[in-house]
Parts: sequence; structure tokens; C-alpha cells
Amino acid sequence: MVFSRRDFLATSGAIAVAASVGMPRRARAAETIKVGFTTALTGPFNEFGEGYKRGIELAIEKINGAGGVMGRPIEIAMMLDDQLIPDRSVQNMRRILDNKDIVGLFCPSGSGPTLAVIDMITADGRPAMNPQAQTPTVIYPGGPGTKPRPNVYTFSIQNDIEANFMAGILAKKFTRIGLLNESTGYGKTGGELVQAGIMRINKDAVVTHESYNQKDQDMTAQLVRMQRARSEALMVVGLGADMAVIRKNMVRMNMTIPLYVSAGGFSPPYAEGAGELALGTKGSQFRKIATKPPAPEVAAFLNAYKAKHGTDRLWGSDPEIPSPSMGGTVASGYDGMLVMADAWRRAGTTEAAATIKAMDATKGFVGVNCSYEFTPDKHHAIEVDDLTTYEYAKVDGRMMLVQTSL
Repeated sequence: MVFSRRDFLATSGAIAVAASVGMPRRARAAETIKVGFTTALTGPFNEFGEGYKRGIELAIEKINGAGGVMGRPIEIAMMLDDQLIPDRSVQNMRRILDNKDIVGLFCPSGSGPTLAVIDMITADGRPAMNPQAQTPTVIYPGGPGTKPRPNVYTFSIQNDIEANFMAGILAKKFTRIGLLNESTGYGKTGGELVQAGIMRINKDAVVTHESYNQKDQDMTAQLVRMQRARSEALMVVGLGADMAVIRKNMVRMNMTIPLYVSAGGFSPPYAEGAGELALGTKGSQFRKIATKPPAPEVAAFLNAYKAKHGTDRLWGSDPEIPSPSMGGTVASGYDGMLVMADAWRRAGTTEAAATIKAMDATKGFVGVNCSYEFTPDKHHAIEVDDLTTYEYAKVDGRMMLVQTSL
């Protein structure tokens, strides 16, 4: 079978793609199962959108190659570029929701764009998979432990889960900690949760907490305040492109304290922008995807990725072991598409209410990043045990993320 694409829209920076198994065009229009999403396909944070787009495409190829769902192939009916800009995400999502033929939605990359559209998605009622936004209120409007949005499921590492993981490390090793986060929903929530976790574990800790705006080109003022507070380590909740700026600022200031980053900070632009200055940076990421030897489902995913894209910037510098950041950039979209397709199969329909009921009965679905289980009261899957710690190190002359003890 041939997996084909047909661009049908490319205006105002938006991209729309139709993709399905080779079928007669007339039958394809009537029979395909249509999904749609907006994400950051261009711009300084495009690795997230491009990554999860690739994941969705790989999952669709796998599903369609096996006969589709209920004998019908899946098609990406709309794929729009928002560059991680919330206002653009809103415009794009309105267009997607206006297309009533679309039965499955994917949230944007990043908490800012996702929070901007999540109420629209909730009110619409169609099932929506969240591959990357980490802010807990995306799923639980009242905060962790409260009732989830009925039609939204996350495949991302929620901030509260990652904060518990990182706070446990920092609070046991250091008393004076610098904490820097981007000013988006992701950064603000993540920073607050890390600080709360540190103080819960070590009430004597001194946390110097600062923020910055995405794409800022200098964070010297924030770092100076941390130096004056005699911080023993720095934790940053942010994305890779900004991490490169922060790391360069630290080196210029001769700031040699240990640097820890959230999962988003380990995205490719960090190493690309900071080069060997990134060596020694530590933080959290998915455990399963970089475990060797890979589990069968992980090996199948990695082989499909290499066959289509090779060992590119998203894969990382080791041709044999992928960067664990692929879990958050590619595998989250891949797993999300497979789990939604599984719900359609079990429901026997793509009708929204039946699909949501089937999603809420998902149990033991083995994915690339974890084993997925959802209930009416639990719409997240990634837990602390699904994470591990990594550090940028040189291995055989290549800089890569390696599992480490923090």
C-alpha cells in the first residue's frame, strides 16, 4: 500500500494535509477517518510540532498498513502551523472545529497554545489527545486530583509529575537552589510546583525564584540575583532554544554551579545552540524510549522512524540509541494516535460519546513511552516511574544524553 499526501491549503503560514492509504479518490473522501491539529511546525520551537506530526504520521502508516480502523484508513484532514503562538492556535483551532468531518483532535504543542484553545475543545466534545502540553490544568481544570475534562487525554509529562521527580532530587542534594522558569503556563506552573516540592521535602531550603520570557536573549539579571543568593544549583523549567541562551550566560558569568533542566530543556536546540557548553547538564526525561535493548513496541517505532527519517536531529547523535527527547517530540504523538485508534476499534464507531467511553476504559495499552491506562477520573498516564535522569556527556567523541545518577 502507498501512503500519499495532498496539500489542500497553504495560506497565512497554515498548512493543511490530507493523508491516507491509496484508495480511489471518491471512496477515500467518503470513507476515511479524519483527524486534525494545530502545532508549531515552524519557528524557534518547531522541533516539538514537527516531532509529534511525524509521530502521528508514523502511527497512521502503521494503522493503515494493517487495514485501518473498521476497514477505514485514517487521514490527516487539517494540519495547521501556529509557531507556538497562542493567538494563532486559537485561529487555527476554530477552523479545525468548523470541519465537522474531523472526528479526532490533537492539542497544540506547548501549554500556552493549548491553554488558549482547551475550553473550545472541551465545549466541542470531540475526543482530543494532548501530546505535549504539561500544565496540569490542561487536563484537570481544578488542579491535580480533581475531575478531568471529559474529552481530553494527555500523553505528556504533567508538570506535577515532573516537579515531584525533580524536587526530590534537588531538595536532598542542595539547601540553596536557584529556580528559573519561562513565563508561559508551562514554565510558571512547573516552577511553582518545583518550589513547592522542594519546600515540602526540605523546609530549610532557600529558593531564589526568577522568570524570563520565551526567546529572551539575555537572562543575566536573573542569574546575578541567584549568585548573590549563593545558590548551589540552578533548575530551569523551559525549552531548548532558551536553555542555550541561559547556559551561555552562565559561562560568561563564570557561574559553575550544577545545572538541571526540565524535559523540555533537553530538546535538540539546546545542544545545537550551546554546543559543548551543554556538557554536564542534568535533568529528567522518558525512561523507556532510550532503554537498551528496546522493548518490541519501541523497536518497531524506532525502526519505522529510521526508515523514514534516518538518524536526524530529532533522533540525536548516537545512530543506535535515540535521544530520550524523542519521547516528548515524536513518541507522544505516535502513542496518542494509536490509543485513539484503539478506542475507535473497541467502540466500533468514531462517534464522540462512544469513543470517550472506550478511552475511559483503556487499560494496559503498551506504548513507546509507557503502558496507558485511563478512567473517567484519570486522564493522564505518565507517572514518576516512567521518568529517569539524564546528563549530557561525551561518548566516543559524540555529545549525547546518557542515563545518570543525580
